Amino acid sequence: MAFSRRAFLRHLVFLKGWLSLDFPLDEAFGSNGPVASARPASEIWRSVNGSPAENLEKVIAMLGGIGRIVGEADVVVIKPNFQWWNQGAPNLAALRRFIEIVMERPGGFRGEVVVAENCHRGPSPGDSMNAGWAHPFARNSDLPGIKNANDLTDLIKRKYGDRFTARHWIDVRSGGRRVSGPADGEEGYVYCDGTGGVPLLRCDNGLAGGRFRAAIMTYPVFRTDMGTMVDFRKGVWEKGTYTGRQMRYINFAAVNHHSTYCGLTSSIKNYLGVTDLSGGPDPHDDGRLTPQYHNFHSFPFDKWRPGPRPGALGKAVGTFLSIVRRADLNVATAEWVGLSSRTEPPVARTRAVLASTDPLALDYHVAKYLLYPNSRIRVHDPEFREGPLRQYLETACQAAGGCLKEGDVAVHSFDLGRGRQQRAEELPVCGDIVWGRDPKGLLKYLYLRSVG
Repeated sequence: MAFSRRAFLRHLVFLKGWLSLDFPLDEAFGSNGPVASARPASEIWRSVNGSPAENLEKVIAMLGGIGRIVGEADVVVIKPNFQWWNQGAPNLAALRRFIEIVMERPGGFRGEVVVAENCHRGPSPGDSMNAGWAHPFARNSDLPGIKNANDLTDLIKRKYGDRFTARHWIDVRSGGRRVSGPADGEEGYVYCDGTGGVPLLRCDNGLAGGRFRAAIMTYPVFRTDMGTMVDFRKGVWEKGTYTGRQMRYINFAAVNHHSTYCGLTSSIKNYLGVTDLSGGPDPHDDGRLTPQYHNFHSFPFDKWRPGPRPGALGKAVGTFLSIVRRADLNVATAEWVGLSSRTEPPVARTRAVLASTDPLALDYHVAKYLLYPNSRIRVHDPEFREGPLRQYLETACQAAGGCLKEGDVAVHSFDLGRGRQQRAEELPVCGDIVWGRDPKGLLKYLYLRSVG
């Protein structure tokens, strides 16, 4: 669609008038905010208004230190999302600081740190300009001379040597191998379809006929630069057996808009970058791992539209959490939050880092208090019960447990700018918004405001 200068100015005037509309926070978020019970079901630790590294440090300190999560000899697997860049990826400075904190663990650390993911960008994702590994960041690096994920992992590799590994998990259809486990001696994906000695681990959408879909669990087996073989579900494999050495999984996400059929992308949706998405996103154009089973994207959606069962994404990820592995810690970096795009403006600078062992409570919180106050797009509101976000959070909760009741969640939030704990009414973060100058980006936002 082409835009004349006059039409563009009309849209800007319309946007300015719309954004000036009164939007009382008390009405949107409740006059008193969340009130946690004496014995909370879940906890969230949050730091705002510091640098990304400072916020990350404060969050780890508040939750009791890295020793609460990581042991002396553990293999720590950190899963970011570098399918995108800019605000679509975790903040690079926060990720580097987290790795340093693990490596500098009080009491010592003789384990390994692995940054690994499947960003579904073909056989060589590290070279793809369609992913944050190689694509330069215009924002959200906050490290001098570091312009993408490759730069960051190269920097960390030079500092820590083989104790640090950067690894790409590759879809089977893109050249990865299908394996039955670490005993095969090769890296690849385990398909839990009940064949080859592998258990059947599945879920379905509960519908009949042409609307029925089922998905199997898939997970990677991979080798670190020190030669350690890791089974994502069962742990470390050495000398022909599982050793009992702990693998710790850290879900390291961003916070962004993701479509009218999904709403939010953060901790829960980040699990799609653990699984194999061979077959593509659309169930009407393959979308299958095997003739019987869909992948985690084609199972709940019709390509870029909702699928036949509301909330099915949550059921798939919740099943994975309950029977494959759930993160030992979920970290959400929200220096920037994408209001209608994961890479382009408009974006809000919310200057926050959060962590929780409960990804459901964390996604609910970041949607309600970081994304929605800035976007005012209805699908970002986790209390909008007909919205896709609320639907998939509820089905994930049913499958895996977690807490979506604010009164049962304790939020510990520290404002580094003011040097004090925050009160409940201070939890909504209205950041400085960069609108950008692209008419298509602005019109997309306006459209989402009107229909979302």
